Amino acid sequence: MNNHRPALWRTSLAALLVLLIPGTVHSQMKREGVEALARSADVIAVGKVKSLKSEWAENKTRIVTYVTLAVGEYLKGGQAGGDVVTIATPGGEIDGVGELYTHMPTFRQNEDVVVFLEKSQEGQYRVSGGSQGKYHIEVEPVSGQAVVAGKHTVNEFTRAVKMAVVE
Repeated sequence: MNNHRPALWRTSLAALLVLLIPGTVHSQMKREGVEALARSADVIAVGKVKSLKSEWAENKTRIVTYVTLAVGEYLKGGQAGGDVVTIATPGGEIDGVGELYTHMPTFRQNEDVVVFLEKSQEGQYRVSGGSQGKYHIEVEPVSGQAVVAGKHTVNEFTRAVKMAVVE
């Protein structure tokens, strides 16, 4: 029997608890408003997630998921003639191995979203502001309207973003 396993479990459990203690990772992220995100983003897009593909990066030391977004409207920036944008986001799952970054957004197939994107030094788009830079669009059950963040219609939200971009 291997006597090192209990020590490894205690070490892993201690590391996990440190990450879960309030005031560590989560409080280090500055909460930004939509206006600040809009001004700092290179691209702001409204669209639907068409595909997700997770790949190993950096000699299998981490997982990156590539999100293909079919863009319905660019609120800022955009690609010339491009109706699709690919977003690189850390984390994902490959062959039963998963990696999750709590401060980064996750995406689902066919999900409708508004995303605030910045271009990395490598030329890839990533979500600005971590999880704050992705807004899920859903249909409000009572009114049947598409809403962002559970309370603003998509039109109200996109109008506010466009106003922040021109300020």
